[in-house]
Amino acid sequence: MALRSDPASTVKLLAMGLAFAMFAGGGYVVYIRSKGWGPWTIQAFGLVLLIPTILALAVTQALSTEILATLLGGVAGYIFGRGTGGGSDGGGH
Repeated sequence: MALRSDPASTVKLLAMGLAFAMFAGGGYVVYIRSKGWGPWTIQAFGLVLLIPTILALAVTQALSTEILATLLGGVAGYIFGRGTGGGSDGGGH
């Protein structure tokens, strides 16, 4: 069995390795920093699972670009939309 040496397969292999490293490293960091299974720990594990999965799907071209853009937009909206301070409360002040 001969190994494929085209650049596209090398990039895919490296991206899949990066996705696995992100999953393993992120999971380890969340595990070390957590003090139990509270809502923040579950959200962090969800992000650690979701972001490398989206990366793997993007590199392998398993989904269309529109679907990937929607997934990335949803993750970005979740990350940046969960702030706890300031902001407008709709009170009209």
